[in-house]
Amino acid sequence: MNPGYPGRAELPESLKALFRPVSMVVPDLALICEIMLMAEGFQMSKILSRKFVILYKLCEDLLSKSRHYDWKLRAIKT
Repeated sequence: MNPGYPGRAELPESLKALFRPVSMVVPDLALICEIMLMAEGFQMSKILSRKFVILYKLCEDLLSKSRHYDWKLRAIKT
């Protein structure tokens, strides 16, 4: 079950009572990218990560919204 996802069933109330709410935050892509670059040995990882995240944000905003484009964390990590 995946509540809120189109075509999926909502959780029954009896099952919802067994779970507690959690909060989620958007991951800091610049920090993750900086750490990945630093682990690979880049000296200017902070500057490169900032440029990389800006590039991905621009691609996400300006390119087509096709489903096969992935400009999120999964794409950055590959």
